[in-house]
Amino acid sequence: MRLQSLRTRTLLVAPIRLVLGAAWLVGARLAGAAPGPAFAAFGIGAAVVAFVALNDPRARVLRRDPRPLPEGEEVHVDPRWRHAAAAVFPSTVGLSVLAAVTVAPQPVLTALLAGATAGLGIAAALSLPGLDDALLVDPRRSIVYRR
Repeated sequence: MRLQSLRTRTLLVAPIRLVLGAAWLVGARLAGAAPGPAFAAFGIGAAVVAFVALNDPRARVLRRDPRPLPEGEEVHVDPRWRHAAAAVFPSTVGLSVLAAVTVAPQPVLTALLAGATAGLGIAAALSLPGLDDALLVDPRRSIVYRR
């Protein structure tokens, strides 16, 4: 059974999202977005998405107690690159695809999407202190286990 650490996934994806958000903001500026609207759109996107991600009511409803690790089954913890790859799909990749599509025709929209990407990174970074090192997730089934 292949598992991933929730804490490691979050630790790896936060900087990826923050860097991508900053890169798309630079791309929006280079594509012609004026500084005022671009920075405002970025800030609004980051604030709204971080707030919603940290206060999602579905998390309280869907939160389940972690299962104990299955006995007798061999458990492998994935390498870090798999942690990061699983964490960026679909949200981070989807936002980046949308930003790439909008960068030339609507650079301010790209700045908003950049802010949304950075907002996911902010939410991930802020959630780190509350994550237990003992929690592992099966990336294919979304089942959380406790070591």
